[in-house]
Amino acid sequence: MANQMITIWEEHLFWLEVLQDHAYFIRDHLSPAEEEYVETSQQYIQLFGELIEQLYGVPRTAGHRDETMVQFSNKVWPVAKGYYEFEGMLQSLRIDNKVNLNFSPTYLNGTLSENLEYLRFLGYLMKGEEPEPLPLVDLMDLWLEDQLGHALLFQNLLDPIEINASRQAEAYINQYQVYIIQNRHLKRYLRFKQPGFARQREFAYEVGQTTLEMSQYISGMVVKYNKKKLLNKTTLRFLEHHFPETCYFLKKLSYFSPKLKDAAGACSLKRASYL
Repeated sequence: MANQMITIWEEHLFWLEVLQDHAYFIRDHLSPAEEEYVETSQQYIQLFGELIEQLYGVPRTAGHRDETMVQFSNKVWPVAKGYYEFEGMLQSLRIDNKVNLNFSPTYLNGTLSENLEYLRFLGYLMKGEEPEPLPLVDLMDLWLEDQLGHALLFQNLLDPIEINASRQAEAYINQYQVYIIQNRHLKRYLRFKQPGFARQREFAYEVGQTTLEMSQYISGMVVKYNKKKLLNKTTLRFLEHHFPETCYFLKKLSYFSPKLKDAAGACSLKRASYL
């Protein structure tokens, strides 16, 4: 995992914090009338919090064969899998308008895909095996959707008078839609080309640059949010959730595009300390 710039311990912390945030978002976007689901989401917030605390008892240098790491990974699995099933059930209900949840089914596609990637990762660690990194096309499938989702959500969370900020978000929405189409074609080229050909590596760099630019844009919006200069309908946690996921994507991309290593090395996988 060294060539991925992220240790196994850091992977665990990243994913557990991401999933705990997802549980917060579900809780915060459910109607209080949905008492059962509010309670379930609150239970997962607590469970992920307990796992994060337990992770700090695992040596940060522990590798995939380390017994402590194997045991911890086996503890995480039923919680991460259970939360995956919970969100999947809510998505099914949301499709049929049978739950009062202020999220769309497609929003949940993104969070479910991220959860599934952690489950894939855990599948190796539970057996003491080194996780296989995602190929570039699959990495793009996961995180281009995520970045597009962040741009769409940000635009949707703005007050209607924030026209300039909305137009900037629209530009990123359009760009990520283009990237998703390009990645689809690059994947098909692999029927006769080996992965890592020049245009695919350049694509990784282009995506990385745009991802850095959008992160800087959202960072500026967070500054405005904190100064009460941005009218919106969201929370600081929801806005700042963007940064660890973006950093993770950049660190993974830097393996395929070394020109991104400096930027990837400078960012943090840890969520902001607003808790």
